[in-house]
Parts: sequence; structure tokens; C-alpha cells
Amino acid sequence: MQYTPHTMQPDASGRPLPSPMGEGDQREFGEYAQRLLADLSGAMVSVICGLGGKLGLFRALAEGPCTSAELAERTGLDERYVREWLHCLASAGYLHADPDTGRFELPSALVYLLATESPLNLTGAHALVLALADTVDTVADAMRSGTGVAPDAYSESLYQAMEQMSASWLDFLLVAQFIPAVPGLVDRLAEGARVADIGCGHGRALIRLAQRFPRSEYVGVDSHPAVIARAAAAVRDAGVAERVTLLAADATKGLPGTFDLITMFNVLHDARDPESVLRAVRAALTSDGAVLLMESRAADTPWDNKGPAATILYATSLLFCLPSSRVGHRYGAGTLGMPAARIRDVAGAAGFGQIREVPLQSPFNALYVLQP
Repeated sequence: MQYTPHTMQPDASGRPLPSPMGEGDQREFGEYAQRLLADLSGAMVSVICGLGGKLGLFRALAEGPCTSAELAERTGLDERYVREWLHCLASAGYLHADPDTGRFELPSALVYLLATESPLNLTGAHALVLALADTVDTVADAMRSGTGVAPDAYSESLYQAMEQMSASWLDFLLVAQFIPAVPGLVDRLAEGARVADIGCGHGRALIRLAQRFPRSEYVGVDSHPAVIARAAAAVRDAGVAERVTLLAADATKGLPGTFDLITMFNVLHDARDPESVLRAVRAALTSDGAVLLMESRAADTPWDNKGPAATILYATSLLFCLPSSRVGHRYGAGTLGMPAARIRDVAGAAGFGQIREVPLQSPFNALYVLQP
């Protein structure tokens, strides 16, 4: 549908509504109207995809083309609701629909992106959209008052969505790509080393490392007791509790002992004082140790952060990262507040002499190795 001032409906008297701008601006008006409609459509599709991920609909569709009744049978859901869900995604071009057979098919590329465990699976991102939508009223209040939002004020579903997102790369890339990026680190962990994960969340990185390198000793640190409690349960379920110690503590107050490897995955921009965190990390690192630091991929100036990835990261920042980091403070880095230049400045001031970016094919994340 071409949305222009000329297609506006007449008012009650039958007269056309006036154009909101001059004739010379009508083309721009139409372009922005189409853009807004497309973005609104994308937002709705993301919500519907989030619903589908929650209910296992994509995995069921990946089993093969099916009718709404067949998909309902596969999932145990009501057929009428399933039919509406299917037609919504077909209208958006996400599904192939055959009106002759009534069957819907998930394209092979979307099987990989939505229904298969892989580093590019995006179901966690859709779950994050649903969870972040619930924060709007709380964040609106914070924007009026200038205060922060305590991490405990956010829902469990939000943390589960973030865990789901991080799982897509922790499960596939941490051991296979990140650890080998530091020369000699694989052998060192295999022989037995001390590892700390700052901002450990639900403990997924610790679990993957402990499973792969059972001779090493692991410490997870997170400032939120509720998060540590969830990590403790995950560690027990994974059978690695004897090798993992979890601490509800502020990393800036110091870490217990020294470590050969310290990991920080997308937590520095959430820190209330990033410089203090890196100073504490440097003090706890052995003279030949290394830090694996992951941060959001950002341009050195915010004016150059453009495109879909930047938009997603800025939205996540406004609704979670920025408010949670401003509790008790006015400063907040934001999700895109730690670009490469800033990391080099902060890490250098903390005493790191070697700062190296590891090539990483990701529109969202950048990985750095910090060494004394």
C-alpha cells in the first residue's frame, strides 16, 4: 500500500483532510510513512516470533511442511490460534504457504536461525523483545526522575532471555574459538589453572569451561545474590559444582586470590565504575595471565553507530543496561558505551600493556585479549 497524503480519508463533511505538508515534501512523507509501517510490521513479527519460540512452534515446523491442524497436533496447541500464528508469519514472508494444500513450510535458512541450536540462533533475541517490552513503564519513570532501575526490579523472564541469547555463542564459540585466541591457553587450562568469570550471570561460561577443562578451578563473581543462586543451581545440575565457586560480591572490592584467566562477557558497560573493575581485575591477574573481554561492537563516536545492530543495542541499552548501571550514580556507559578506543584507554589506565582485538564475525560483539 502506498501511503501518501492523497490517500487520507475525508472528514465527516466529505472534504479531503489537508496534507500535513507542502507538495514538495509529499514524497518524503510517503517514504517515512512506508518506513514506519515496515518498522511497525517488524515489531509485530518479532512479538509473534517470540510467542512461537516460547511455544516450540518453530521447532515443530522444522519437522516438515504441515497444515495448521498438523502443527497443532505436533505442539498440543489449539488449532485456531495456531492457524492465526501461521498466517501472520506467512503474510510477513517468514513462511512458505501453499493455498492448494493448506500447508506451511519454514524456509531452510529460518530453520537454522530459529529452530536449530547454533551460534546464530535468534530465538533469544525475540524472547528479549517480549521481556524488554514489560520494562517500558518502569524505564519511563526513571527517565522522568533521572534515577536508575535496580537489577532486581527486572523480571526473571528478562534474565532468562539474556541467558538464552548468550547461550547461542557461549555453547559454540567459547571453547572452540575464544580460548584458542590466547596462545598457550588451551594447554594451560588442560593442565590446571585458576579462572574467574566476572559478572558470571547464570554460570553458563563457567559450566562450559569446567566441562572442557576439568583440572582447572573456577570462581564466578556477580553482584546480585539472586543471580548467584540461579548460577549455583545450574552448576549443580551440570555436575561441576566441585570445581566452581560462586560469590555474590562487588568485583571492585577485590577478587579472592590470583587467576591465570579472567573473563568478562558483556558486563563492563553495565558496571557503575568500569575503570575500578579493570583495576581490580588487573590486580588479581597473574603476571603471565590474560583477560578475555567481550563488549558490544560500537563505533568510537555514537554518531557512527547506525544500522539494525546499533538500533537493537541502543534499545536494549535504554531499557536495561543504562538504567541498571545508574543505580546510585549519574554516570552510565550504556550498551554501546565501550567502543574500542574507550576500552584501550580504560584498560591502559588499569595497567594492561597489551590490548588486542580478536577477529570475530558478529554484528553485535567484539572480543579483546588484555594482558599485562
